[in-house]
Amino acid sequence: MTETTSDLIRTMVLRELEAGVRHDALWLQALSAEKLDSSKARTHYITLRCQALQADIKGVLVKQIRGAVVADASRKNKVLADFLSQKDMPKTKR
Repeated sequence: MTETTSDLIRTMVLRELEAGVRHDALWLQALSAEKLDSSKARTHYITLRCQALQADIKGVLVKQIRGAVVADASRKNKVLADFLSQKDMPKTKR
């Protein structure tokens, strides 16, 4: 496992294993890499699952940040539009 894998990710993988959840594609990849040695494959599977969860979480965070940026920009544009449409705006002299 990489040092950058968070405790949360490792805990999530542990809970999956305790619940009997196994992602077959990752398990097959681990078994293949470890030449069908189940014991080594389990360790390899944990590493692969942590990497997959890390990537999933990064993707979710990026989507949330992008959504927040868009929402913020929309809100600011609405505030500006509301301000510009006010009837009480002072007229500038030419």
